[in-house]
Amino acid sequence: MAGGWTSTTRAGRAAFACTLALSVAGCSTVSGLSGAPRPGYQGDGSYVMTSEQQALGCRELQARQVGLQERMQALPERAVKEMQELPKTVAGAWARLVGSPDQGAPSLAAYNEAKAEHAALNESLSRKGCTSVETASIKH
Repeated sequence: MAGGWTSTTRAGRAAFACTLALSVAGCSTVSGLSGAPRPGYQGDGSYVMTSEQQALGCRELQARQVGLQERMQALPERAVKEMQELPKTVAGAWARLVGSPDQGAPSLAAYNEAKAEHAALNESLSRKGCTSVETASIKH
């Protein structure tokens, strides 16, 4: 009888853990489908700042902008190399064929995310009356 009780308890715990995992995953999916912006890079190419980022002062925002600018200066060269290489996976090849221009090149996607965050930081600096840092860009 004790063995039956133990296995029932384990099965109950496992079922609870699975239900919890599915509900958490479902919540993130529902929030993504709702269209409500959440902090970070958005599907439309914009960036929503976290409450912590919004609370930063001018110096901290400018320091973050400088870090992003340095990153953005390195990414275009890497993106060109990635686009010249053959995709390493079938998914990467498919993304290049039918996806948006930045799919299939992780560095280009990272550049677009950094550029969107840089623009959001620039807007925040402007609202606070601070000066901003120049933006690096890909030269065509």
